[in-house]
Amino acid sequence: MPHPFDPSASPYDILGVSPCDEFATIRAAWRRLVKTWHPDVWHGSADEAMRRMQAVNDAYDTIARRHKRVQEEMAKEAVNAKVETSKPRRRAPLRDTQVKAGAPPRPPARPLRRHPAEGCFAAARGVMNGVPEATVLGVA
Repeated sequence: MPHPFDPSASPYDILGVSPCDEFATIRAAWRRLVKTWHPDVWHGSADEAMRRMQAVNDAYDTIARRHKRVQEEMAKEAVNAKVETSKPRRRAPLRDTQVKAGAPPRPPARPLRRHPAEGCFAAARGVMNGVPEATVLGVA
């Protein structure tokens, strides 16, 4: 087994964890090593602390990228599995202009119902505006 801070060591060896550990355990090991080897905290050589800190951060970044990639692939697989097993979507109802092949023709649409006092309103508008009732063309 190579020394933990040997450049040829695996990222898991540098952090002192195994590949089968949970990501929370890996992150805890990284935090512990950062607290130990941070140049502002380490009382030994600053160059050694920076070199080891760089190795710890590189190892964690490598593992974190792998973990993120695996999580994204699992999410894509879950979405694909959901799409494949989902129920077929219902078709939208036909509009008035669309006719289903072989179907009997639809009855004509009912005329719009008018308000019983519609004529009174039109006459009142004409009188209020000073326009005779016969020249009122529409409702504004």
